[in-house]
Amino acid sequence: KEVTLQMIMQGIQSIQMKTDNIEKRTENIEKRTEYIEKRTENTDEKVENIQQMMQQYEDRIKKIEEEDIHRDKKLGGKKDTRLSEVERDRSGLGWEMDKSEFYLRF
Repeated sequence: KEVTLQMIMQGIQSIQMKTDNIEKRTENIEKRTEYIEKRTENTDEKVENIQQMMQQYEDRIKKIEEEDIHRDKKLGGKKDTRLSEVERDRSGLGWEMDKSEFYLRF
């Protein structure tokens, strides 16, 4: 009888130790889960901030593009005229350089 009672007590102690270990592991898992949830919330906030910044930059770029289009419409043909004048000046400059190189040979 005593041996059986002693074995039953040892079995109960073993079960109690295993139960305690399971409880500690469960607590650790809960703590890790809370930590992961906090990090996820922080990450979500950062992603939101980045998305807001991207939207602001997109709005700024769109505004600048609209201003450019408006400015181009306002200038009309003036832009094309100035560009062709610059191109004419460049070609004339090239001719001058060719001419000076020709005379430098002699």
